Amino acid sequence: MRPSVRFTAYLLFLSISSSPPAGAQETPRGSTVPINGFEMYYETLGDGEPLLLVHGWSGSSDYFGPLLDALSSRYRLIIPELRGHGRSTNPEGSFTTQQAARDVSALLDHLELEDVRALGASAGGLTLLHMAIQDPEALSRVILVGVGTHFPPACRENMLAAEAESYSPEWWEVMRSRHPRGDEQIREIAGYLPELAAAEGDVDFSSEEFSSIRAETLIVQGDSDWCFPPPLVAEMHQAIPNASLWVIPRGEHVPILGTRAPLFLEVAFSFFEGERLE
Repeated sequence: MRPSVRFTAYLLFLSISSSPPAGAQETPRGSTVPINGFEMYYETLGDGEPLLLVHGWSGSSDYFGPLLDALSSRYRLIIPELRGHGRSTNPEGSFTTQQAARDVSALLDHLELEDVRALGASAGGLTLLHMAIQDPEALSRVILVGVGTHFPPACRENMLAAEAESYSPEWWEVMRSRHPRGDEQIREIAGYLPELAAAEGDVDFSSEEFSSIRAETLIVQGDSDWCFPPPLVAEMHQAIPNASLWVIPRGEHVPILGTRAPLFLEVAFSFFEGERLE
C-alpha cells in the first residue's frame, strides 16, 4: 500500500513553499553542539528577544524560509535541526517527538535560555507540545501549527505506508538540498514517519497533560488538514489553559506558508507581543 495522492502532493507543496527566500537580510550563523548523544546543528539569525523555530519532519533550518526575513527583523531566531535532519547527526537512527523535545530543551539549557517564545509546525509543533508538558517554564508564548491529540486512523495509515521510494523526483530534489549526507540520510528520515506512527504513546496526549501547560498558546489549524481533523484540535484547545484557536479556511496541514505567509506573520507578531487577537 502506498500513501494517498493527497498526502504525497502535500509533502511536495510543503517542500517547495518552505524554500528560503531570495535576498535574505542576514546570512544565518550555524553552530554544532553535542547534546544527548548526538551533534545538534542550529542557526541564529537576527537580534532581539529569542524566538525558537522548530521544523517538521523532513525539514531543516530552511523550513520556515518565507517567514525568516520578517521574523528576524524583530527577534533573534534560534533554529535547530532535529536529530537526523539537515546537519544534525543521529547515531541511534531513531526518532520520536518526545526525544526531540528533550533535545531542543537541552539546546535551550546550553544557550541559557528559558521562558522563550516558540513556533513549531507538524512534528515541530508536537515537539513543542512535549516541551511545554515536560517543563512548563521552558516556553512563554507558543504557536503550534498542524498538531492534534493523537494520530487518527487515516493519518496513521498514510504514515505507516510512507517509504522513500514512493516519493516524487521533485521531493527527492528538495530533500537532497536540505540533507547533506546523501540518499542514505534521506531514506533514514523517510523511515522516521512510519516510526512515529508506530511509536506507542509518543503522540497520544491526555487532557491532564494539556492542563499542565502554562505557556500562552495559539493553535493554528487548517480545516482541510490531511492528518488532524478539526474535532481533535478543538479538544486540545479546550484542554490547554490560555489557548486560542485559529482555523484557516481551506487550509492544509501547515497553512502558514506561500500566499498565507503575510497574514500569518501579522497574527504571529500580535500574539508574540501579547496583543489581543480579534
